[in-house]
Amino acid sequence: MSDLEGVLVTRADIARCAGVKRPAVTNWERRHTDFPVPRERPADLPGEAEVFSAADVLAWLDLRTVPANARRSEEPEGATYGDRFRASLGGTRSRLLVKTVDRLLDVEAQRFRGELSATDYITLLLSLLYVRACFPEGWQQIRTEAREGHPHAGALLVRLLAKAVGGGLGAAHRTRLDALSRNLRDASLADTVLQLDDTGPVDLKEHAEAYERLLTRYGDLVGKRAGDFFTPRAAVDVIAHLVAEDAHRVQHVHDPFVRAGELLSASWNAVAATEGRGRIEASGAGVGEHPLMLAGMNLALHGVPDAALHTGSAAPSDATGPGPEPDRGYDRVVTNPPFNMKFTGSVDDRRWRYGPPPRHNANFAWLQYAVTSLKPGGRAAVIMPDIAAFSANSREQRIRAAMVEDGAVEALIALPAQLFTSTGISVTVWLLRYPEGRCDEVLLIDAGRLGTPVSRVRQELTPRNAQRVLAEYRRWLADRAEGRPFSGTEGLSEAVSLDRIREEDHLLSPALYVPSARSDAPTAGDASVLAEQAGRLAEAQTRARDADVAVERMLERYGL
Repeated sequence: MSDLEGVLVTRADIARCAGVKRPAVTNWERRHTDFPVPRERPADLPGEAEVFSAADVLAWLDLRTVPANARRSEEPEGATYGDRFRASLGGTRSRLLVKTVDRLLDVEAQRFRGELSATDYITLLLSLLYVRACFPEGWQQIRTEAREGHPHAGALLVRLLAKAVGGGLGAAHRTRLDALSRNLRDASLADTVLQLDDTGPVDLKEHAEAYERLLTRYGDLVGKRAGDFFTPRAAVDVIAHLVAEDAHRVQHVHDPFVRAGELLSASWNAVAATEGRGRIEASGAGVGEHPLMLAGMNLALHGVPDAALHTGSAAPSDATGPGPEPDRGYDRVVTNPPFNMKFTGSVDDRRWRYGPPPRHNANFAWLQYAVTSLKPGGRAAVIMPDIAAFSANSREQRIRAAMVEDGAVEALIALPAQLFTSTGISVTVWLLRYPEGRCDEVLLIDAGRLGTPVSRVRQELTPRNAQRVLAEYRRWLADRAEGRPFSGTEGLSEAVSLDRIREEDHLLSPALYVPSARSDAPTAGDASVLAEQAGRLAEAQTRARDADVAVERMLERYGL
């Protein structure tokens, strides 16, 4: 029984797993006073149907023998409804849903070749998984139609699916799903529905795991032409724990470039875990309705209720330049925006607290947006390419210096290179705070050498090394709270005074300041040369990206 601890089932789940009609469960409940009583429904569990402990139900069904006229051909005499229930629930603990999704991504995908593109097929699976987990009533309609073998089941199932998704995320998200019904064979989709349905009761955690596997495949397909679809897991985990520090008054977490929702959901959950009180809002913006749909589903499956998502842009615009009014700001802002994108917003000095960013690069537009979006006492974590910390561009230098002098920059954490799937670029996490007009020091952590190779072109930051980074940050916070000077760790961290940062022309590269036993540690002169070279590289990357877009448009024009 212990392997069913925490598993909850509805009356519909009980009927399906015990192999009886739904009214039979109601009859059992009415006629037998020892039938298990409903349990309290967890606040983060979608739906409204009453739930029961699977372990309690199994114990009760183990005492009910299946009548001879109701036994299946493979069932022996004396078989119980508990045997059926146990066999079905066995799939839950053997991760049957995840295995089914893996199969649907592999051999089963061939059945849809010629009907759907690979990305549309995965969108269909993602939507089915979302409705199965979050809308039991909608899923019941879909599975019923699939089992009845309606002659036009494909179109009907997609319409039911689109209706359920639209009910959860908004009517705008129905359009893409409605369009999928035109080319689907009825039997293929119905069979896919039944394969997902036959995995039995599954908790939200396994649904989320299966959804992440599908999103990973989707990201592999679109990553090279749309930039990295996901924020690397190592960066997500580090940021989520960083922003959860001192979060007892946090009421709102926001991501202005939400991608697939992975950073927002992890940060929201990390903050919520420290609270134990009240409601915490989640909101975000993304480019395009389809990515927002995927993000909304992902957030729901990770327990983030009613996230407010809306369409944004690839760089802060005239409207978002100064950020929201202070009384409408956010307690926490987390984001992994596009790197080194052209800035097309306003260059009016009055709209930018620290000065307008250069036209060729929106990195400091994002950093300023994060700062000006904060409530008093709020904090932000923004992933930036390393160049932002030491760029030699005159505008970026002035903005960086002004942010430091104003007290907006709390810490920078350099992460290992090759964390992203489609680029080996090194990144730095900027920890920002609501500025109070003064700065005494900035914490710099150099985790660039903590990467562990996982392939020829990929590294990861292991949980153990991530904890080293977090421990260093927490130790710095504790020392500041107690008024003690922080003693950095050689090769890992240093609290750098404002005077020292001024001496280095407000360069913020952790490798420049963190003490190292290595003889090749960079000097200020090295950093200046590197900044100039990095600036040229960023401009070349921008030109290359523009060329890629132009080629993509030409190919689309010719149907290629």
